[in-house]
Amino acid sequence: MTGPLGFPLQAMKPTMTNRSDDLHDANVPLVLDVDGTLLRTDLLYETFWAALGSDVVATLRGVVSNWRRPERLKQALIEIDRPAIELLPVREPVLEMARAAVQAGRPVHLVSGSNQALIDALAEVLELPGDHYGSDRDRNLTDATKAAFLVEQFQSGGYDYVGNARADLKSWGEARKIIAVEPDRGLLQQIKALGKPVEILPDGWGASEVVRELRPHQWVKNLLLFVPLLISQTFSAGAFLAVLLATAAFSLGASSIYVLNDLLDLEADRRHPEKRFRPIAAGRLPISAAMRISLLLILLALSLGYLVDPSVALLTLTYMAGSLSYSLWLKKRRWLDLLALTGLFLLRLLTGAVAAGVIVTPHLLALGFVVFFTLACVKRLTALSRMPTRAHLPGRGYAPGDLIPLERAAYTGVGLSGAAFLVYVMDANAAGLYSAPLVAAMAVIPAVLWLFRMVRLSIAGREDYDPVRFLLHDRAGLALVAAGAGLLLLAA
Repeated sequence: MTGPLGFPLQAMKPTMTNRSDDLHDANVPLVLDVDGTLLRTDLLYETFWAALGSDVVATLRGVVSNWRRPERLKQALIEIDRPAIELLPVREPVLEMARAAVQAGRPVHLVSGSNQALIDALAEVLELPGDHYGSDRDRNLTDATKAAFLVEQFQSGGYDYVGNARADLKSWGEARKIIAVEPDRGLLQQIKALGKPVEILPDGWGASEVVRELRPHQWVKNLLLFVPLLISQTFSAGAFLAVLLATAAFSLGASSIYVLNDLLDLEADRRHPEKRFRPIAAGRLPISAAMRISLLLILLALSLGYLVDPSVALLTLTYMAGSLSYSLWLKKRRWLDLLALTGLFLLRLLTGAVAAGVIVTPHLLALGFVVFFTLACVKRLTALSRMPTRAHLPGRGYAPGDLIPLERAAYTGVGLSGAAFLVYVMDANAAGLYSAPLVAAMAVIPAVLWLFRMVRLSIAGREDYDPVRFLLHDRAGLALVAAGAGLLLLAA
């Protein structure tokens, strides 16, 4: 099943209770709440993240200035930026109910605490005729205020109301019939206590959406923290446990930033052929829940880092701050974003070294820099090559004209990576770790072939948007990586 905007939506079979024959009475208005009811998202949160992605300072100033006046806050946020209404995830069964009512001649009204301008735009996009009502600078149309407004407009018992939250209880209390979207057990008891006909629309979210949003497969990148430990051939249990905890801290911290990044990238993700299916973009994971999850992950990451050492906690915080800066600003800056991604990878090496108590040589850092820069180019090449139309890359600073420069930069990175690897292996510090330096030097062949393969596949558009996911399923690439690692082990 697809929604009105062309996005696939999960089909749901409403569970009906106490259904009466007069529900299709053409004289009884059908009133729809919007946030979490007609939409699988909340317009206030959508507007906040759209504004934050556009102007951080103005958004934070607006929040602080209007914290106690939600109606003013909503107005201040839409003056900074607005979400793309046509891309918002719609709850299909509720929209079908509204359209069926319109066809039957019933009045249909959106009545929401969201800003009036957004409600009007949504009604226009969804082609719902009639009068619709939202908050303005002087009125926050929620809870008791909404219930009083509905009684004033339609009289008590003169409308059927579709909602999803405890804030709708007063509006349900004045309605003729209650239609509730996925109420929890406590809310359902409160609804039944109102003594009115009730219809339930099941549509929840669970652990699977949370796991998908955290993207645990990306934690593979944090195995880089073990590189300094392995290269230095330090195999004590204490050092291993310290690096393991630091890796867990980085993984949780990375997931927290993935969540924040998806919140900042909502519009770009919804325009993307694959990323639009991510839980937050698709409305399968509520924005409010995602924000709480991100905060919890940040606290857990810093706590784990502190267990290892305060410096590891500080490096973990630096990584998260750098990732957030990347999401807010740097990812939109052509070339600068590649340097930022490279720096975040190098930070993993440094943190692993601090956790293990070993030294990272300048030659190893130089090798890491050119390899990570090449992989960052691969990421952008893939995105540009797989764009369905040769257009500007959404949410990024790249256009089709950047393909050639990116390709040249990537191939240069491949060559420099090979040279940097040989310099590292022949370095006096590294030479003491290998009994057969020439065998170790031979590992440059599979390493360079692997990087070259990654670049070629990205240019051809045959690589996944997610390089880590591609690497984990690329047998030829994994064989090259294994060959390089095997040569280094033989040389050790």
